[in-house]
Amino acid sequence: MRGHFVRRSYIDKKTGKRRKTSTWSVWYDEPRADGEPRQRKIKSGFETRRDAETWFKRKADELRQGVAPSDERQTVGAYLTEWLDALAGPGSKVRPAALHAYRNHVLRHIIPAIGSVRLSELNVGHVERAKLRWASTGHGRSKKAGDNRISPRTVRHIYGTLNAALNRAKRQRLIAVNPCELTDAPSVERKEMRALDVLGATALLRAFEGSPIDAAIVTAIGTGLRRGELLALQWRDVDLDAGTLTVNRAIEHVDGRTRFKEPKTKRSRRTISLPTFVVERLRRHRTEQKERFMADGCPDLAKAPDLLVFDRAGGEAWIPDSFGTVFWKILKDAGLPHVRLHDLRHSFASMALEAGVDLKTVSTALGHTTISTTADLYAHVTRSLMDEAAARIDGTLGNAIRRR
Repeated sequence: MRGHFVRRSYIDKKTGKRRKTSTWSVWYDEPRADGEPRQRKIKSGFETRRDAETWFKRKADELRQGVAPSDERQTVGAYLTEWLDALAGPGSKVRPAALHAYRNHVLRHIIPAIGSVRLSELNVGHVERAKLRWASTGHGRSKKAGDNRISPRTVRHIYGTLNAALNRAKRQRLIAVNPCELTDAPSVERKEMRALDVLGATALLRAFEGSPIDAAIVTAIGTGLRRGELLALQWRDVDLDAGTLTVNRAIEHVDGRTRFKEPKTKRSRRTISLPTFVVERLRRHRTEQKERFMADGCPDLAKAPDLLVFDRAGGEAWIPDSFGTVFWKILKDAGLPHVRLHDLRHSFASMALEAGVDLKTVSTALGHTTISTTADLYAHVTRSLMDEAAARIDGTLGNAIRRR
């Protein structure tokens, strides 16, 4: 790429004298195909010739690497708006919940922080300052007065959205380097996992006896299903005679609409063997549900093959957050310790491992993508099991050695 540098001085309008300050500009030709007219461009505003030369060298490198000539004035905000439009367009495989999160991150956090920066000039410094801004002055959900910070996990998600958008810009050759690749992702401390033991799980189940979500809670703690998977279950997914349950879908509530979606990952689509106490409770629940429909004058609904196992009213699906609210209220009224609905999933896994179920089987039941995910989450349980295994080996081989 050919170009040259021009120094521009300024005349003081009052005195007519030349000012000491000046700026530098770069005049350059962008590559063109045979027969195309010359594309002469200028980039100005550099304080020193070195700044101008540095910019010109980077621009030349980008063009040699195939970075598409772009509008030098395009801002990060304008590009991100186009990115969101593309994700929402026909043929997009992005799920509504993910698109909703991306839009929230872009409009509420990324554009206010770096939206006015030109895409071609975005650098590591901009990203680092944005991370600090998100961590200190974001718009959060904290209930503490005067505290509007967002959580470290949310900061990491916002950063992930920016990284994904800039990776697309890099693939499109709009930028040569994604600045996020040169920065560290915001760190997140893993929340302490709470898992009920057998006594705690028994006390919780007793508290929910007779409640509208009793059967759902029994199933949750006996299978380790995610909330969305639990509430998307249909009776055709359950074989009470065989004692199995198949996860085929999940449920989500986005923009005021409740809809079914594909499970979280490919491994999330799975068949689970049910404990006897879950089978027994589901049999009673099926009878209770039919009787309720009959009393409400909906006999046909009771026979529907796509009927939800756990419906809110008249066969309607639960809104996940509403289900969580009912869970919290019953738990609070019973005076039980603070437990998240998701902790029932952890409780299932911990009790299964402590009961001697192997790690691979537990991982499959949970629908984890890899067994390492399960091992990382339940390292405290697997460590105690390894200690127990070591003690057993010592009780046999160790004792034999010591008797020699």
